[in-house]
Amino acid sequence: MSMDQGSVHPIDEKWRPTGKQITAAVISVVAVLFIFQNTGTGHFHFLFFDFKAPVWVWLLVVFGAGVATGLLIAHRRAQRAARAGSG
Repeated sequence: MSMDQGSVHPIDEKWRPTGKQITAAVISVVAVLFIFQNTGTGHFHFLFFDFKAPVWVWLLVVFGAGVATGLLIAHRRAQRAARAGSG
């Protein structure tokens, strides 16, 4: 059993971010900057609820909801792809 001299081992490879990771990082940085620049208090109405809170809290909640939605969609697509590939 001999080792192939030309093979590249994962340990030897340097980590490089993908395009999606770079895009996600840029979006995250822009969102954080936007949140920290909007520190005033806002009044919000949602259904029967009335809220008064710092704007950055609401921006963080909306950004988190967007991330959660994206993760759920990606998870569902992965499940569909796995089912299509196994059938």
